[in-house]
Amino acid sequence: MKTLSSAPLVLLCTALSLLLSSCAFYPRDSLPEQAVTPMELVEPKVDQQAKLVQDLWWTVFEDPQLNQLVTLSLRSSPSLEISGARIVAAQAMLDTETAAFLPQIGVGGQVDRQQLSQNYIFLPSFPVYTGYGLVNASLNWSLDIWGKQKKYFDAAKNQVKAVRANYQASALLLSTTVVRVYFDYDRAVQMQTLYAKDVELKKNLYQIALDRQKVGIADATLVNQRKVDFEGAQANVSQAKLTVKIMQHQLAALAKEGPSWGEALKPPILQANALNLPETIPANLLERRPDLQALLSQIDVAKLQLEGAKLEYLPDVNLAGFFGFQSFGLSQLFASKSQQFSIGPAINLPIFDGGLIAANITSKEAGRNQAIATYQEQLVQALREVADGISSMKSSQANYESYTKAFQSAKTNYDITQRRSDVGINSKESVLNAEQAYIVQGQNYADAKAKMLTANVVLVQALGGSYLRTTAQSH
Repeated sequence: MKTLSSAPLVLLCTALSLLLSSCAFYPRDSLPEQAVTPMELVEPKVDQQAKLVQDLWWTVFEDPQLNQLVTLSLRSSPSLEISGARIVAAQAMLDTETAAFLPQIGVGGQVDRQQLSQNYIFLPSFPVYTGYGLVNASLNWSLDIWGKQKKYFDAAKNQVKAVRANYQASALLLSTTVVRVYFDYDRAVQMQTLYAKDVELKKNLYQIALDRQKVGIADATLVNQRKVDFEGAQANVSQAKLTVKIMQHQLAALAKEGPSWGEALKPPILQANALNLPETIPANLLERRPDLQALLSQIDVAKLQLEGAKLEYLPDVNLAGFFGFQSFGLSQLFASKSQQFSIGPAINLPIFDGGLIAANITSKEAGRNQAIATYQEQLVQALREVADGISSMKSSQANYESYTKAFQSAKTNYDITQRRSDVGINSKESVLNAEQAYIVQGQNYADAKAKMLTANVVLVQALGGSYLRTTAQSH
């Protein structure tokens, strides 16, 4: 059997398919597409000239231990492994769509022994027992005349971009979490040191009150108050030690290590960095936010899938064919007369589908509008987060600078009082009071530093992992 196709035959079949496919276009109400509002229209005061900086933003604090913790967390995170698996799955779907453009070629064969019915259609010359053989190669190639497969391919490609952006979002969330916990650990260590000094100070003040009570200078009320202060300071030390342990264990868990590994962590050596913050929102940095990038890719995916769904009304035109050998009697299987081949267009046309295509289009339209609405909502949220982050960073940086000066002034006063005490001008109690003021300012300084560093990380997360900075100032 030989069938030979020709260009006129393909054109005739295509025209006939288009004519019949008009029956499939049922009237339907389309969902109007929501508009994607550009960022500069949502917020006019955006800066398009801000400079990008390195993605390894945590290295600006110049703490090798912090760098190690972030590296370990990113290397062994289950959430990143899940995101990585999603990338592999999306890539596999893209490979599936790629395969649709290529010819599908297969080889098959069949050999068996048959007994023919002598009470049915039976030629006298045929033996009752005979062999049957079939060997052929088949071809099926989607011509994608209307570009439907191309739409689905582009949608799959954008889906890969979306899951990659989600992976980056997971990595950003994990790194900012590690850094924020490390800042809390830094504050806890500083507080533990300050509380330890405060215990010694309160112990000395309590002893002075006892000595004065013995000589009749101080009454029992003062002594009891100093004792209460001393016991409260001891409780603060215990709580501070517990907080340090908890922070160490949390950092170890983030690094996928045991609690004992976390307890071996050294005190942080962070540097507080003064940021040259912009007055307006840096749009080109904000646009790098991986969650926004993922949502934009999802919009593209939804639009392309919708366009592909609309093309489902049109007929699928494939190039189909086969070549092989078929015969009764295995000895004749590969004889020239056993040869057969066929090639020509294969057309599949939907005519009456019960509204399946229309329902699928409506679903894709709703998915497109949902993706656009989700992006618009997240964009407004991101703009608010960046604006709040810049304001919070400026406020916390100003407070940090003020408390730094107050801490330095308290230290100067303490040093002066100590020197005067050494030459007999000031009493020991006045030195302890100056030291107490110095410790209080140290606590305020540690709080202000932690708040500024945390505000820095919040801004980093809001900007998608980028920020502007000047030279580091070590304190």
